[in-house]
Amino acid sequence: MKLNPVDVSEVAARARAAMNRKRRKSPLEDALGSDDGGRMVKLVQWARQQYETYHWDLTTWRENRRRYAQEAQDVFAHRAGAGAVDGTGEPRLVFQLQNDSLNFVAGLTEFAAAQAEQDLFGGSPWFAAVPVGREDPGLADVIQKHLQWTFRDGRLLERYSEAITQAACLGEAFTKTWYEVETDRYEQELTVLHVDGVPMMVGGEHVTTEAQAAKVRVRGRRTWEPLYLDREVVMRHGVETTVLHAGDVAFREDAPELDLRYTNFYHLIELSVTEAMVKFHLSREDALRLAGAAGTRVTGACGGMRPMTVDAGGGGAAGREAEYGEAEEERLMNARVRLVEGFVRVDPFGDGEARRLYLVFPPHGEDWLVYADYLGNISPGGELPVKCHVWEPVPNKLYGRGFFAKYAAVQNRVDDLWNQVSYRNRMHANPVGGFHPERLERDDDEADLTLQPGEMLRLKGEWKLGDVLEFMRMPDLDNRSMELMQTGMQMAQLRCGINSASQGDLAAVPENQTATGIRQIMSRAAVLLKRPVRGLRRSFGRDFGYAVKLFYANFDRDEAFVWGEGETAELMRLTAAKVEALDIDVRMLLTQEQNQTKLEGARVAVELFGRWVGMPEVEKVNARPLFLQAMKALEFDQAEEIIRKGMPKLEDAAGLLPEAEQERLKRLLGLEAEGLPEEVEKREAGMTEAAKPGMPGEGAVPAGVEGLAEMRGVAGGGMVMPPAGAVM
Repeated sequence: MKLNPVDVSEVAARARAAMNRKRRKSPLEDALGSDDGGRMVKLVQWARQQYETYHWDLTTWRENRRRYAQEAQDVFAHRAGAGAVDGTGEPRLVFQLQNDSLNFVAGLTEFAAAQAEQDLFGGSPWFAAVPVGREDPGLADVIQKHLQWTFRDGRLLERYSEAITQAACLGEAFTKTWYEVETDRYEQELTVLHVDGVPMMVGGEHVTTEAQAAKVRVRGRRTWEPLYLDREVVMRHGVETTVLHAGDVAFREDAPELDLRYTNFYHLIELSVTEAMVKFHLSREDALRLAGAAGTRVTGACGGMRPMTVDAGGGGAAGREAEYGEAEEERLMNARVRLVEGFVRVDPFGDGEARRLYLVFPPHGEDWLVYADYLGNISPGGELPVKCHVWEPVPNKLYGRGFFAKYAAVQNRVDDLWNQVSYRNRMHANPVGGFHPERLERDDDEADLTLQPGEMLRLKGEWKLGDVLEFMRMPDLDNRSMELMQTGMQMAQLRCGINSASQGDLAAVPENQTATGIRQIMSRAAVLLKRPVRGLRRSFGRDFGYAVKLFYANFDRDEAFVWGEGETAELMRLTAAKVEALDIDVRMLLTQEQNQTKLEGARVAVELFGRWVGMPEVEKVNARPLFLQAMKALEFDQAEEIIRKGMPKLEDAAGLLPEAEQERLKRLLGLEAEGLPEEVEKREAGMTEAAKPGMPGEGAVPAGVEGLAEMRGVAGGGMVMPPAGAVM
């Protein structure tokens, strides 16, 4: 960290004095305050310079995000500027005359965001949490259910859904997760027993009932009087996640990923002076000083203009509030301030070792380090608490690209044609006309002629009305313009896979009125949307994994909760000792997408099984490997049991033999069907005698039955004798 040598003695003295007035110091503040304060001043100067550099480099990026956010709200005021050309050098005179928009890109964005949200969070549970390093199935089950119970209010999913929508519109969304304990103090009125004006207490509690009053043994005059007690209630206690505004962040845009190894990250925060006083352990003197140095009246320009919406046409900066209090000090204590919080990796002591730090300082003005601490003290493992969720990555850039950036050119061309057609329609409704004043009898020949219903004109001489009035019809070019407009929309829809193009001359595009076309369109849309959804699954998985680690890193209490409903409800308990220093692996399950995939696979499997059942048994012998392979491809583990082996009968094999052999088989089967009881009994008796030791068999086979014996075997399980001349 090298800066030009400057005289920082006075500034350093003020910084050191402010640090010494703090009610409590962090370990980093204590280390930085060991010298004369010059190291703190240099650290703030370096951080502010880097913040301003990042902020300046992202000027175009912020302006584009502001424009995309406005277009998502159907606000296109930026196109009706005074310039004759837009950013690409093309004329935009049509938008100066008429600035309407179909905003079909917003429809594509809404569909894609809704589909991604459905795939990621549509099922329950949408995540799986497993402890790492401990083989305890019981603990894993308790942690999974405890996390589902903790985030049951849906506030976290609301923030994640907001981030998905913002990523689809703008290209990326930054989320910040922190642990917050919000308390509120108030006075509660209680009617308490007083004895001679002194409030009574029993067992550490004030006496508010007759039953408690009976236990009071103090003599004296008893009265029931109101008593006001200070109370403090915990409003919120847990993990909070918010989506950061694009105008409030600063980073190195060409970083490969959002990590302190590649880029530091700065964020503009806004809070009240009293909140800053408590959070950063400031004295009252320094809190008033902070209000004057970083108040919203002073730093209003740093917040940036928020996007215009249909409800707030001027955009305007956030935080416009009426000041409270009559005295200046009272107004300052109730004011709001804007500060820059930085997550940096730097060598603060000059010892050659970079450390991860958390810094808070005013965006400009005083070189004052309002707060500083090691990042490892406020974040588990010193991990950056800000995550970036990209819809479509841009090569060599940290940010991404959304629908409004990807289809900006198509949107402008379609809206340009739409405005041209609409403007010409108004021109057609008011045709251009002219008249010959010398052919009319009028009192004032210089005045304009206004035609009204029922009006009669006086014509001079032999002139006819057609000779006096002339009208010109504007050429109709709307059909061609509409075709071009539809073609542009179709190509955009085809490119994103969300819809189809069945009009125009795109004959190769599947129709959306046929079952085959709809199936092709849905398949294409599913494939194209899977890529951004998979990317969001990984980024939100890291984000939620960090939220879980942060939650259990601050879990300092034993908590009991009821899991289930009705008869299945059970009381479960999780202690702080069980989750202390515990690493937890969190995975996004994509439950909804997996359920849809399994349902489609089950439908195909049912269709295959129906074909298998209807197939002749003799054909199943050769076809079984094909059905087994199809079932295994659908990820069915019990394919061997579902597709059983074929069990053909001799009658089923008749169709596989030549015609002559088929007739012979039928004749043999006919003889067996007739019975031939005497011959069969003799044959069986002969085989039985032959089986006896020392006695030759006489089992002569009657004529016409020897072929049957060869094919079906000897009754009772004997071996079939080979025909004469057969090679053994």
